[in-house]
Amino acid sequence: MIAQKINATHILKNQCMALTFQQQTSIIQLMLAMFNTAPGASNLMFLGSLLQSGQSLAGLAQSLTESSLFFDRQYAAYLKPDEFAAKFVNDLVGDRVSTGDRSLVIDYMTHRMIAGATQGELIAELLSILSPIPASNPNWGKAASHHNARNATKVITHLLGSTFTPANIAVVVDYMLAQMAAGKTFGEMIVWAIDTVTGVDHDNVVWGNAAVLLNNRIEVSKYYSVDKAGTTIDRAAMRQILAKVTVDTVTVAAAKTTIDHLLSNDNDFSNDAGDDFQVDKVLVIKKNNVLPMPQGTAKRTKLMV
Repeated sequence: MIAQKINATHILKNQCMALTFQQQTSIIQLMLAMFNTAPGASNLMFLGSLLQSGQSLAGLAQSLTESSLFFDRQYAAYLKPDEFAAKFVNDLVGDRVSTGDRSLVIDYMTHRMIAGATQGELIAELLSILSPIPASNPNWGKAASHHNARNATKVITHLLGSTFTPANIAVVVDYMLAQMAAGKTFGEMIVWAIDTVTGVDHDNVVWGNAAVLLNNRIEVSKYYSVDKAGTTIDRAAMRQILAKVTVDTVTVAAAKTTIDHLLSNDNDFSNDAGDDFQVDKVLVIKKNNVLPMPQGTAKRTKLMV
């Protein structure tokens, strides 16, 4: 088993090296911004293949924002359709919509699951519908605004870490939301945020430390995903490793040592270690999700605004 994994690692490493440096870097930056972790070799290759086929980085980011993986909530498979629908809708919109509109969506999701839709498909469907709704929408605007602000805050916090105060993070988030209200997609704003941080001089008094921090985290992520072609460290463990990376280069070396230790420990090789972070699965769900929300009533039409 170990020999097979070592051989697979060599294959993945060769495949990763087939991507251009810019493609590798762009994907690593995107995974850090969106998921606060390294992609790993398998995710890197899959996402790289999408870029090579003509997918834009902003389009790729947008697809990932409309996935259960980015929503980052876990729902037990044994939940009955109405139980799952109620839990998800509560997590998504809380009390920011009327009881009637909540019931409408819960009823819709319940019937879709009875007809065969999966949790992942419904999560992707509802996320893609909610985000573009304008704040002025009387039924869903408040929920959409909260959802977009929560997502933008997540991305900016991942990128800037402790180099920005919460108040300054809020300023950046407000700018992103204003641009989205003017017609930009969230995917485009994620790429803007990444480019803003990576494009500043490290001596910049406002953004400099954020740029250094991201650069160090990119180096550690590249070490795991490209140099080591790693796939066996789970998302939680990789996040813990990256959380210890600071603007001090000493922490980069320490993180690489930790990665080496985990990858060299036979007990850490597991067939399902990376199952919690497989972007190919969620993007396949997103691609196959083509059924629109029903528009048979006025309220349903409003949800589509």
